[in-house]
Amino acid sequence: MSRAGCTKEARLRIRIKKSVLGPDRVVKSGSRIVRNARLTTTSTANCAPGVFYTTATDSAGHVAVSRKVRVRCPAAPKPTPTPTPTENPGAGGGGTGVGTAIENEVVRLTNAERAKAGCKPLVHEARLHKAALGHSADMSAKNYFDHDSQDGRGFDDRIKATGYSFSSIGENIAQGQRTAESVMKDWMGSPGHRQNILNCDYTQIGVGYVAAGGPYWTQDFGRP
Repeated sequence: MSRAGCTKEARLRIRIKKSVLGPDRVVKSGSRIVRNARLTTTSTANCAPGVFYTTATDSAGHVAVSRKVRVRCPAAPKPTPTPTPTENPGAGGGGTGVGTAIENEVVRLTNAERAKAGCKPLVHEARLHKAALGHSADMSAKNYFDHDSQDGRGFDDRIKATGYSFSSIGENIAQGQRTAESVMKDWMGSPGHRQNILNCDYTQIGVGYVAAGGPYWTQDFGRP
């Protein structure tokens, strides 16, 4: 963006913002006195994927907004290894020998809610479990909370990487809840998360739980 044709100096306040749900977040700001100038913004902060734009506001309250750009970050040189899941063959509610007891309790509670809505139960599928557990482990290890991994991948990319072929998929994530019951209560109280849980089109699920730093919870839903 540029300021041209002006005869007087003015102080410009520059803000780099990230587009998010709700009010957009300011990630960097500064100001300087200029008369006529072309503005180019850069950030030396650690790479974070997302959509960003810049605003410039002068002392008279005039605002200029740049076009939005999407930032994708390179893959980390040392990816976090995915923990090996502990099998629990007898876990109920769609258990198939996949996942831990607490993960299968989430599956059971999910299927209980689906039954109330007339949906068929979900089967705990190994590749969806791998994708879900891998994302929970990555959020735990790198201390972030987002559907997009810090290498720029979305949940569709992570699910594809396991070899799972799908006609439809969805994802729920959560942080901080201590029990399967509490995380399900919070998901069911959120319209978007509830919609995934009660989507009768889905036939399979993967649940990933990692306690460290969270706990972190991920549900990946799919239909082959």
